[in-house]
Amino acid sequence: MSSYGQRYDDDDDAPKARSAAQLFYEFDCPQCSANNPWPDGFKHKEEISCHYCGASFEARLTDEGKLKLKEL
Repeated sequence: MSSYGQRYDDDDDAPKARSAAQLFYEFDCPQCSANNPWPDGFKHKEEISCHYCGASFEARLTDEGKLKLKEL
Protein backbone atom coordinates (compact mmCIF):
# COMPACT_ATOMS: atom_id res chain seq x y z
CA MET A 1 0.00 0.00 0.00
CA SER A 2 1.29 3.43 -0.91
CA SER A 3 1.97 6.09 1.68
CA TYR A 4 0.93 8.76 -0.79
CA GLY A 5 -1.06 11.47 0.96
CA GLN A 6 0.39 10.74 4.39
CA ARG A 7 2.53 13.48 5.78
CA TYR A 8 5.24 13.17 8.39
CA ASP A 9 5.27 16.09 10.77
CA ASP A 10 8.27 16.82 13.02
CA ASP A 11 5.93 18.18 15.68
CA ASP A 12 4.57 14.65 16.22
CA ASP A 13 7.91 13.39 17.56
CA ALA A 14 7.73 14.57 21.17
CA PRO A 15 4.43 16.01 22.36
CA LYS A 16 5.57 16.13 26.01
CA ALA A 17 8.74 18.06 25.16
CA ARG A 18 6.77 20.49 23.03
CA SER A 19 4.13 21.08 25.72
CA ALA A 20 6.74 21.57 28.48
CA ALA A 21 8.07 24.61 26.62
CA GLN A 22 4.59 25.89 25.74
CA LEU A 23 3.76 29.44 26.79
CA PHE A 24 0.32 30.58 27.91
CA TYR A 25 -0.72 34.21 27.62
CA GLU A 26 -3.85 34.25 29.76
CA PHE A 27 -5.77 32.27 32.35
CA ASP A 28 -9.16 32.33 34.04
CA CYS A 29 -8.88 32.48 37.81
CA PRO A 30 -10.48 29.45 39.51
CA GLN A 31 -11.31 31.63 42.54
CA CYS A 32 -13.07 34.64 41.01
CA SER A 33 -13.43 33.61 37.32
CA ALA A 34 -11.62 36.77 36.13
CA ASN A 35 -9.68 36.57 32.88
CA ASN A 36 -6.02 37.46 33.44
CA PRO A 37 -3.92 38.45 30.42
CA TRP A 38 -0.21 37.67 30.84
CA PRO A 39 1.68 39.65 28.14
CA ASP A 40 5.08 37.97 28.64
CA GLY A 41 3.58 34.51 28.86
CA PHE A 42 4.08 31.84 31.51
CA LYS A 43 4.92 28.15 31.37
CA HIS A 44 4.93 24.93 33.39
CA LYS A 45 5.94 25.29 37.07
CA GLU A 46 5.81 29.12 37.08
CA GLU A 47 3.99 30.97 39.85
CA ILE A 48 1.23 33.30 38.72
CA SER A 49 -1.37 35.34 40.56
CA CYS A 50 -4.77 36.75 39.76
CA HIS A 51 -4.72 40.48 39.04
CA TYR A 52 -8.18 40.86 40.57
CA CYS A 53 -8.47 38.74 43.75
CA GLY A 54 -4.74 38.17 44.38
CA ALA A 55 -4.91 34.35 44.60
CA SER A 56 -1.60 32.64 43.75
CA PHE A 57 -1.22 29.53 41.62
CA GLU A 58 1.44 27.30 40.13
CA ALA A 59 0.92 26.62 36.43
CA ARG A 60 0.93 22.91 35.63
CA LEU A 61 0.60 21.11 32.32
CA THR A 62 -1.27 17.84 31.93
CA ASP A 63 0.11 15.07 29.72
CA GLU A 64 -2.19 16.40 26.99
CA GLY A 65 -0.57 19.86 27.24
CA LYS A 66 -3.54 21.55 28.92
CA LEU A 67 -3.14 24.15 31.63
CA LYS A 68 -4.05 23.29 35.23
CA LEU A 69 -3.66 25.74 38.12
CA LYS A 70 -2.58 24.49 41.55
CA GLU A 71 -3.48 26.89 44.36
CA LEU A 72 -0.53 27.91 46.56
